[in-house]
Amino acid sequence: MKTKVNLQEIDDIIKRKDKINKLDLNDIEFIDYNGKIINISQKIKDDFKFTGLNNIDFITSNYYKI
Repeated sequence: MKTKVNLQEIDDIIKRKDKINKLDLNDIEFIDYNGKIINISQKIKDDFKFTGLNNIDFITSNYYKI
């Protein structure tokens, strides 16, 4: 059985990712899987600015855990 993928769903995901990545990292409160705010030091956020990566990469690369 083939999986059906709605093109609108893909478009919505891309738009949401673009919105997240356009935000200033300091203006984002990341929420964990239990609904709790993840406390991230300002130094980690400041150091991340020089990586050339985006806000989603900040989480998916686990940089915020350094």
